[in-house]
Amino acid sequence: MRKYDVTCSHEALAYITDCNLATVCDLAGKKSRPKYEYERQKAIAQQAIDWMRAFGVDFSGTRAKDVVEQFGGSVAAWAAQWERR
Repeated sequence: MRKYDVTCSHEALAYITDCNLATVCDLAGKKSRPKYEYERQKAIAQQAIDWMRAFGVDFSGTRAKDVVEQFGGSVAAWAAQWERR
């Protein structure tokens, strides 16, 4: 989803969630990442996905769709695939 395609509050939530998940992915891939910030971003993304589910927001075209379909809605499990140890 692109920000230019946003026309309603549901799409806005999906867009912001997608952006936050991109940040989580970026932080996960860093060898040296600020742990608190990484955990905070994952918590924000998790809350956003929980709200998307509660409000019936369409997941198609977003990273959130992968989180929900492949990882049962768990941002932590989704992010773990990119974590550098």
